[in-house]
Amino acid sequence: MISVIRSGMDAALQKLDVTSNNIANARTTGYKRREAMFTDMYSSAIASPTGDRLGIGVQAPEIRMSQKQGNLQKTNAVLDLAIEGEGMFALRNMDDAQSFLYTRDGSFTVDAEGEIATTEGYKVLSSNGNVIAVPMRAAVTVDVNGVEELGMRALTGIAIQPDGAVEATYGGTQIFVVAKVGVSNFADSSSLTPIGNNLFRDNSKSGAGVIGGAITEGRGKIYSGALEMANTDITEELSNMIRAQQAFSGSSRLLQAETEMVRKFV
Repeated sequence: MISVIRSGMDAALQKLDVTSNNIANARTTGYKRREAMFTDMYSSAIASPTGDRLGIGVQAPEIRMSQKQGNLQKTNAVLDLAIEGEGMFALRNMDDAQSFLYTRDGSFTVDAEGEIATTEGYKVLSSNGNVIAVPMRAAVTVDVNGVEELGMRALTGIAIQPDGAVEATYGGTQIFVVAKVGVSNFADSSSLTPIGNNLFRDNSKSGAGVIGGAITEGRGKIYSGALEMANTDITEELSNMIRAQQAFSGSSRLLQAETEMVRKFV
């Protein structure tokens, strides 16, 4: 009996830990709330007189990530990107160039090398799986005394379309599509492995990330000038915390009573 009560206390503590983490990240860009999934355990060796299965506690086999869409907050910064719908941005892993990382946090910038990257330096990948480079200068057609000639012009603007097309403007008039921002989808994105800083790795349960263009094969649309906020509902999380605290308190009282009963028998 004590082991059954202890499993209930452990489950309540894990629920409190997950809920506290959700509340702490309520303002984290692109954060997806976690959900602790619990299942009952039954004995296969002990049969009850009525033939019913005998419960021997509870276990938490996994913590899943909710994929509910978060609200989009307008920022007006061109390289602030948000995905409406399924998918995650793919990033080049700085520690292993052969593997990818994934995120819903679209706070991007152009680094010193002219490549779109996260604030931590991870390179954002295109729909073809390549690093997205935005040249600072490009050869464009210019009119010189009525004669068209090629001339070098500086980058004067960047725009990103809903399908992920990165449009670079040179000399104020010439527009080139330099790449398309990649969006990765998964067999089960709720099972991705979190590694901190709003980054994830794929695994055998989630399936490998399949990178492609936005608005294709079920992938979401990209919004430029906006960021996706956390999908945490503070009211719901506080309710979950109260229930977990009550479950832990009740289990503690049961454990105390059981311990006292055993002590008297002994």
